[in-house]
Amino acid sequence: MSKRIIYFDNAATTCPKPEAVYLAQDEYSRRTANPGRGAHKLALDSARRLFEARTEAAAFLGIKQAERLIFTPGCTYAINMAIKGLGLKSGDVVVVSAVEHNAVMRPLQQLASEIGIVVLMVPYAAKGVVDMHALIKIILEKHPRLCIFTEASNVTGELIDVNAVATICGAHKVPLMIDAAQTAGRADYQLDDLGVSLWCASGHKGLFGLPGVGLLYAAPHMDLRPLISGGTGSGSDQFEMPAAYPDHLEAGTLPGPAIASLQAGIRFLQEKGIKTVRDIEDELTRRFLEWAQASQTVRVFGNRQQGAGIAVVAFDVPGVACDRVAALLDSQCGIAVRTGLHCAPTAHKALGTLSTGLVRASFSCFNTAEDVDTLCWALAEIRAGRDVGSAV
Repeated sequence: MSKRIIYFDNAATTCPKPEAVYLAQDEYSRRTANPGRGAHKLALDSARRLFEARTEAAAFLGIKQAERLIFTPGCTYAINMAIKGLGLKSGDVVVVSAVEHNAVMRPLQQLASEIGIVVLMVPYAAKGVVDMHALIKIILEKHPRLCIFTEASNVTGELIDVNAVATICGAHKVPLMIDAAQTAGRADYQLDDLGVSLWCASGHKGLFGLPGVGLLYAAPHMDLRPLISGGTGSGSDQFEMPAAYPDHLEAGTLPGPAIASLQAGIRFLQEKGIKTVRDIEDELTRRFLEWAQASQTVRVFGNRQQGAGIAVVAFDVPGVACDRVAALLDSQCGIAVRTGLHCAPTAHKALGTLSTGLVRASFSCFNTAEDVDTLCWALAEIRAGRDVGSAV
């Protein structure tokens, strides 16, 4: 087995991180206090650093009012804050795509069971993931309270047309929420101009931060109820959460080291350039897809040959169980991929793979063409029934 691990599970969390990310967390941890909880130098310095991190992240994402960008413990937490903060009532309709992650589907199912909201799913389109005609029809007939769409499938890597969805929702005055867990750091847009009401992202994926921090953007016209309540360091004479953002939604001590790492990740992206990072990852993805099409060794799922996507591919090896493929890649080749349902059973139902799952490889700008070629070689050997370990 190769001593070096070839890591193709970047859709779960990017690895490695830029060196500056590790250093930022370490440096913050060694000189920190509780931000907003004191007037001494260390507390004030910590508060200033978090203010700078929020300001930089907001500017990077095209958000003019930085206070509307909320730090959360992660993307799943941000999604729950958004969905449960709207005050949905019995009979309210929420529209989703057919490829949503359980971070969206489970909170919605919880509210459907507890208070009787109605969740409607837009059919999986032959191209583009979201059937736009079906979306318009549902909006006109059901008058939803909210539409939620993942910007990119964490299973197949397919992208939805955010601009088209935002235009449709905006024209019918339906708030739009975007799950950008897989696209934050790769999508070069200005959130204030995109027409979304709510936007959620992970800090530890495409933004290259460390686990423990996520982002929630609530547009100025959106007012959310706090998911949890507690100390904020402001308005301490009142038992209600402060009305002003971000304190309105940020109870408790913020994860300063993780936020510092996120700031460093964003700075890395700014210095290297989003387009440069995306071009590297797109080239690696193209290399794999062209091999897959030419060799017929694996079956790629989703509309990746026809449509745009991120650096995520889902496939199987005919005749070999997906779990077996992943286990062989890991144990004999030192190649890390993900297998199973990827916390997105609705996506697998749409793809017809709910009973089998798929193998997922997700590339990073820290991977190389040689890494992809090694994966392709190993998959060919597995398909042929040869011992991949003996040649590594």
